[in-house]
Amino acid sequence: MIPLMLLFLLSACSAAKSGGQELALDIRANLLKATKIDMTADVTANYDDRTYQFTLTYSGNADRGTVVISAPKEVAGLKAEVSVSGGTISYDGANLDTGPLTGDGLSPAEAVPVLISQWETGYISGCNYEKLGDDQALAVSTDVTETVSQRTWFDVKTQLPIRAELSDGGRLVIACVFKNAAVE
Repeated sequence: MIPLMLLFLLSACSAAKSGGQELALDIRANLLKATKIDMTADVTANYDDRTYQFTLTYSGNADRGTVVISAPKEVAGLKAEVSVSGGTISYDGANLDTGPLTGDGLSPAEAVPVLISQWETGYISGCNYEKLGDDQALAVSTDVTETVSQRTWFDVKTQLPIRAELSDGGRLVIACVFKNAAVE
């Protein structure tokens, strides 16, 4: 009986290692020690009755940064100083009111800062290797709140995010496609 249990435990450890846990922890460590994170994301926010698309650029570090909206043109140029840990966003006197996507009040403008916070400190509830387009990726999942979860695909070679999704109660509410990501 004991050898069977030992075999099961060794198999579980091996599966966890091959499932990407080690790479997920390396990605987390690199983000935590970063002095600057720059990335642009095409963000799609799915409401029950409408969909919004934005292009956001984030520049900062683990604690503070700046979000600049570059699309759509009606709100291009809006700039916000954000606190990732606090989740507060204020746009230089302008109001971008798309409304909350989740019962917890998550808005599209908060997507990138929330994701960065999850990548750095969220409890990793799952990870595995997947093909995403032409890229070999590591998909990492965390639970943001009791109802909101996120899943991000990181490029295996660069360890940078390629795509992320935020879901509320199993319903996709935000999708981000990253381009020009850099971690210093």
